[in-house]
Amino acid sequence: MNQNLITQALELQKQGLSIRQIAAELNVSKSQVFRWLNGQSGNGGNTLPIDQIAIATNIPQSLKHKNQNNMENNDLNKLEREIALKKLQLEHELELRKLAQQDKELELRKRELELKHLEKDAISRQQQIEERKINHGLKVWIEKELAIISEFDYEEIEMDLATFKRNHKALIKLWEQIETHMAVYAIDIESHLGHYYLKSLVEMLNEILESALEDQDEDDEDSDITVSYEYDDDSIEFLESLENSAFFS
Repeated sequence: MNQNLITQALELQKQGLSIRQIAAELNVSKSQVFRWLNGQSGNGGNTLPIDQIAIATNIPQSLKHKNQNNMENNDLNKLEREIALKKLQLEHELELRKLAQQDKELELRKRELELKHLEKDAISRQQQIEERKINHGLKVWIEKELAIISEFDYEEIEMDLATFKRNHKALIKLWEQIETHMAVYAIDIESHLGHYYLKSLVEMLNEILESALEDQDEDDEDSDITVSYEYDDDSIEFLESLENSAFFS
């Protein structure tokens, strides 16, 4: 079909002619004119006008590209949402781990404090047991010594060296226990009045023993030697107070 006829048909349409008039003018069928005016090539195989072809081809392509872009944008948005969600989940898990670690550390610290309290209580109980034992031994010694003092009517005491040695040995053993105990449990010796008086008493009896041993001959038996000593008022008061209380009270 001649492209010229198509051009003439379009010109005649612009002039206001109807399809029937154009068909009569060009001596073709009305259906052929209709196809020309509506952008169809008919059976002749003629190509459409360039602008008609562009419209026919570009509109579907634009829609296709638009749909493709929308799909890509949706996929991108979905991926971004998944990444954001995963990030939130990781942050939440990290926070839970931190809280769990803090709980674990608090529990461990609590346990350490409990163990320290238990250890402190155990040390305190052990200290009390040792002090009761020392106090009992000291009271027994003091009761015997006060009985001797009373027997001599609070005047100068006289006894054989063998008896004095036994009494002195018992006191020295108690004194060593007291010294060790006060050092182990960090008891302030300087401010402990009982320690001062007992130390003075021990030193006094040590001097009496040393003097008796110096006067003893090689052939003398301990039972043959008489030891004489006397307590001052402060020492007697100290012994009487300890009899009714305790050295570590």
